[in-house]
Amino acid sequence: MSCLSMLATVILCEYLVSSAALAWTPRQSTWRQVSIVSLILLAIPEIRLLSFLPGPELLRGVVAFSCLIKLVHFSSLFLVLQVEIHQLVAHPASASSLTRLGAALNCVTSTRGIGTPWEVKKTGPSCRESSHKTPPYLVKSLLALVWQYMAIDLLSFGAVKYVHREWPGALATGAEFLGPGSTREQLLARIPLCCILVANLRLLFAMVYGALATISVLLGLTAPQDWPPLFGSVRHLQTFCIRSFWATYWHQLLRWPLLTISRDIRRRLRFRCTGSSSRQAQNVVDLFLVFSLSGVFHVLSAAYAGVPGLGAIYLFFLANSVVITVETVYRARLDGSERPGRMNWPGFLWKLTWPYVCLPWFAYPALRLPVKKNAVMPFSFVEEFGSPAVLGMLAAGGIVWRFIGGETF
Repeated sequence: MSCLSMLATVILCEYLVSSAALAWTPRQSTWRQVSIVSLILLAIPEIRLLSFLPGPELLRGVVAFSCLIKLVHFSSLFLVLQVEIHQLVAHPASASSLTRLGAALNCVTSTRGIGTPWEVKKTGPSCRESSHKTPPYLVKSLLALVWQYMAIDLLSFGAVKYVHREWPGALATGAEFLGPGSTREQLLARIPLCCILVANLRLLFAMVYGALATISVLLGLTAPQDWPPLFGSVRHLQTFCIRSFWATYWHQLLRWPLLTISRDIRRRLRFRCTGSSSRQAQNVVDLFLVFSLSGVFHVLSAAYAGVPGLGAIYLFFLANSVVITVETVYRARLDGSERPGRMNWPGFLWKLTWPYVCLPWFAYPALRLPVKKNAVMPFSFVEEFGSPAVLGMLAAGGIVWRFIGGETF
């Protein structure tokens, strides 16, 4: 039995145990405690199996990250919120076993709380608002997976390999921290390199999410409406402040579990403030805890993927908590002084400076990894047909996608 098969079996058992626990056990019952112990015992081999995953480094990191967030989500549901079935089903006493199990399964599999009282706000354009039928949804999902595979191929075997070959000095060791001492090549490369990694990670997460959605809908476990697009669209970031980027565009998988656990930690530390600044101070503490925890999980995922520079990655997430705090204070001081349609030049420069200075701390360690074929991505369209041909196919696929009414993924 392969490592991937064993990991999939363990994850399936975790979802079955957690769903059954939510569907049929009260929060203080003996069976609920037995279920929690069972989940802990299942997590031990899962964490060990993550070290032996095959495939490209970034994909291994994405899978490890998803598994770690799942464990945090379980901790939030069973140890902090202590969710019961009456919070998920209107009339649990008269509900069928299938209804109870379906509601519980939806709760444990969705870290965004889709269809629950804790549903994350501003999830972007949601397919819950439209009437998707299963066959067209599956066809669109399969087309999206093919397009995403080709896009990842272009970024990895096209863009990243080009940088390694033509701009070797751009990713020199420590280049992300050189500052004014950087060469002209390194200064010009910062934004393009960061865009390459962010796009690659977004596509990888969307591809894993889309594959899970396709399998779940194909097996009849969920409906298409239960799988709204994973990421928001850039055009939905009205102010494009850094907080909005994380909360709306990127951090949606983490917001519910990490905020729940961060607020619980703050309460247990008995952090209290008095006066008019109490709420703002609590928000700052929550923000610091959320990004600290997020940094821990990103560092662990990078370690599973074999990415070096873990300290720089963690520093990036801590810096974001400081950056958002400063941004929040600045916007509060404006107190509505910004006029609609008026360019806020300090804010505009701020939004350009943040990714230029900080994002390489997170991006460069992963971009330095060698690009090669593997069992998960055995075929490269770029190596067979060249980057221009693949770019043309992606452009044509994007036009077809819009024509058939495909949504942002």
